[in-house]
Amino acid sequence: MELKEVPERLYIGNAPGEVVRRSQRCREEYIRALRDALLRETAEAKFKYYCSLCLITRDENEYLEEWLRWHILQGVEHFYIYDHGSKQPVREQVDGLGEEIAGKVTVIDWSGSHRDAQPDAYNDCLARFRGESRWIGFIDTDEQIEVKTGQTLPQFLKGYEEYAGVFAVWVTFGACGQVKKLPGLLRERFTRPDHCCEWNDCAGKVIVQPVYMERMVIHNGKTKVGFVVVDEHGNEVYDYSMTSCHPSTDYICVNHYYTKSYEEWLNKLRRGTAHAMYRRKYEEFFKVNPDMSYCRESCDIFQEYENF
Repeated sequence: MELKEVPERLYIGNAPGEVVRRSQRCREEYIRALRDALLRETAEAKFKYYCSLCLITRDENEYLEEWLRWHILQGVEHFYIYDHGSKQPVREQVDGLGEEIAGKVTVIDWSGSHRDAQPDAYNDCLARFRGESRWIGFIDTDEQIEVKTGQTLPQFLKGYEEYAGVFAVWVTFGACGQVKKLPGLLRERFTRPDHCCEWNDCAGKVIVQPVYMERMVIHNGKTKVGFVVVDEHGNEVYDYSMTSCHPSTDYICVNHYYTKSYEEWLNKLRRGTAHAMYRRKYEEFFKVNPDMSYCRESCDIFQEYENF
């Protein structure tokens, strides 16, 4: 098809259709070429670790051993833990677990002033360890990744190497009627998934290939041009999304022990959060655990927790 003469200035909406389509094709071909080149380069790259996890934590040392041991069983090779000013330094806690575990952990001091500590830590990890670990998952101490296919996490991720990341949906557990903190592992204490909140069945966390990512937020991030984050079935999860449009936990999930017991929930409120744009609310406990309304305290106490 012979194109007519194109005016010197083209305004939005009035360019000839063929010119627009040709421009789009050129852009798509350019993006594909960039993506293919980066895929080839990454395939040949040598990483120290194939699969690692990043965590920011403060005063949650009592849950660290279970978190580390569980993910080592899942095949995770290394951990980048950002200590956000814990009273007992995380390094001391980790060293006390023996070299078998301590040797797999890099602790970064993240105390002091930060504009937005959690995403800042995630992006520091993304930039600092981009060339050290092929995959890095960004999760919290109350979250445990579970692969349901009988594979280790690295084996599972092998099937997603063409993507920037894999979004794993939460399975959120309630308090199971526990008011006080009891001894035992989280996985043993909390066994009943909760479906009372609208975000429980579609929100989740992401495991990414840093070489294909530009930046991170809490639940997801922004990919480089030409790459996408997908769910377990290969459906795209768009940049910065914290939920999946096609939530499923057939192959992989993130077990989310969000409230734990009522006593632990109050302690969680007192710790505050590492995210400047988010504050937990006292009332969230009862949304997840509507059967425990008998724990609700006076309005004065309620207001105190709302202000954390």
